[in-house]
Amino acid sequence: MDVHCSTCGEPWDTYHLLQDAVFETGLSPELAAAWRLLPRAEKLSTRYREEFRAIGYEFGQSVINVVRCPCCPKDAQPNLERVQTKAALEELLGDDEDGLAATFEDYRL
Repeated sequence: MDVHCSTCGEPWDTYHLLQDAVFETGLSPELAAAWRLLPRAEKLSTRYREEFRAIGYEFGQSVINVVRCPCCPKDAQPNLERVQTKAALEELLGDDEDGLAATFEDYRL
């Protein structure tokens, strides 16, 4: 399933975001592999957000809510309506990442 960046609209495969993107960060391969096993709530702690931000990603409350991505122009601003809609869906669907990803894909969010 694809989800889209709230800033530039670039599509991102959810599998890539959940399994592979962490290996693009500055984390060691061992730490990156361990990250994949963390509970959802811990995957975006301050440390990991900084690692992702260093390579161009910014996320909402979930790794599949891409607010900015490496494809975004440096001065581009997120679409506020899209950011708010995605945040409301994250709150509504809670820990159901599959449901969230399917909803994002259905509405090209």
